[in-house]
Amino acid sequence: MSEYAAFISSSGSILIPLTLLILGLIVLIYGADKLIDDTAEMAERLGTSEFIIGLTIIALGTSLPEVFVGIQSVMYGAENIAIGTVIGSNIANIGLIFGTACIGRGIYKRSVLVKKLPTQKANLVSKKQYIPLLLSVFVLGIFLRDYLIEPWEGFIIFAIIFIFLATIFKDKAIGVELPEEDNENDDRGKLGILMSLLFAIALLFLGSEATLMGATGLALNLGISEAIVGLSLVAIGTSLPELAATISAILKNRLKIIVGNVIGSNVLNIVLVVPIVAIFGQGKDLIKLDPVLYNQDFFVMAAMTLLFASFLWLHSLRDNFRKPFKTMINSSAYSFIFLYFLYIIFRVTMKI
Repeated sequence: MSEYAAFISSSGSILIPLTLLILGLIVLIYGADKLIDDTAEMAERLGTSEFIIGLTIIALGTSLPEVFVGIQSVMYGAENIAIGTVIGSNIANIGLIFGTACIGRGIYKRSVLVKKLPTQKANLVSKKQYIPLLLSVFVLGIFLRDYLIEPWEGFIIFAIIFIFLATIFKDKAIGVELPEEDNENDDRGKLGILMSLLFAIALLFLGSEATLMGATGLALNLGISEAIVGLSLVAIGTSLPELAATISAILKNRLKIIVGNVIGSNVLNIVLVVPIVAIFGQGKDLIKLDPVLYNQDFFVMAAMTLLFASFLWLHSLRDNFRKPFKTMINSSAYSFIFLYFLYIIFRVTMKI
């Protein structure tokens, strides 16, 4: 990013970054739209729900940048960056991504077809889905207490992925909707849809990178300092793929994909990235994590995760409550995005 910024600054023209920004936004919007459509079709072909596809394929796709950061951090001995990326990404997924999805929408809005299914299959998230989500955070917190991550701890954290996969297999029918009509015009097979889905994920990241680079170059040409660019554009830019997918899902009323993506991405960020640091890092004597990551950021992530799980559980039971309490549950969704920006303001002021 710094090499690109230097190139743009030396060119003195806003045409290149402006063109890159526009093209990036076009690719980003198209990729997000395609991602949501392909997810719905893949769920229908596999006989599972959009929630499960979001929990697995999309979650893995959106966790790949964190995995790459983890690999690079091990190569350059910057383990703090990897752990910080995991914690920051999980906070953003709940506060920014899920918070945005909650604005003016009902997460558990059921269609007529879903209501006809048994109650166990109609619920979007079963209690089993909370196990790997909360367990991964709890185990990570236990191991981070001494600000060190040892190889054996990494293996234990990685083992949680098998619990995650087991819950997916047992709950693969959660939230399944009966197809309203057969799609005879689309003769793509499952493999074709999967390739299209992966292509959409690639478009999301290419579009977000181009948008971020164009916006950064444009800001630097307009005389905005690199510090402001780093704290604003770059911070927002790393969440552009999820934000674009969220907005597209809101417009298409397919919020189950976002809920699945948040849960799956948060679990995979921990059980994939942290073991990379622990197992392939430079060893216990050299890996010393920043205490701030545990004393401040980790507890923010843990609190947000607990609030997120509590909200989903209460929201799934809202029909059993009276209207005032039901309204209070729905209104509490706005607290996620409020808490996220409150956290960002706190972290920014701590650095000034």
